[in-house]
Amino acid sequence: MSEGDGGTYQPVDQNAIDAMRVMPGPAGFMGNAMNLMTRAADKAALAASQAAGGSMRIDPDQVQKLAQFFRDEAQALTDRLGDVQELALINAPGDPVSSNATTVFSSVASGGGSGYAENYTALIEIFADQAEKLEQSVQQVRLDDQNAADGMSGGNVAS
Repeated sequence: MSEGDGGTYQPVDQNAIDAMRVMPGPAGFMGNAMNLMTRAADKAALAASQAAGGSMRIDPDQVQKLAQFFRDEAQALTDRLGDVQELALINAPGDPVSSNATTVFSSVASGGGSGYAENYTALIEIFADQAEKLEQSVQQVRLDDQNAADGMSGGNVAS
């Protein structure tokens, strides 16, 4: 779902979004919503590319820090999820423009499998799973290293 893979993700001009964010009223709110949506789409595309076979090498001594990074990001997304869910509950003041905008924002926040809430929930799960996989991997590497060292010195092999 990133640029060039034939997916539906379309690049958005960040300068246009930033300009909207500083405007008063609904335009500013919409700019903030678009900023959140594009950041979530970018993170989802990155996570999907890594899940599709991406790889990286990490110094075993740094794996715990990386796992903590993923846990912290999952927690930050969990904390923001409440704000995103509030976006779906905004009540319109009553005029037709606000009513239409509220319907759109509600759909963006929680709608049909592609809303913020669904994307945030998926990213939270991906980040938490990645942290767990990293910790399991480093445990296995340490066990393998210990077994190799024990085997070379004629000691008992750990299991």
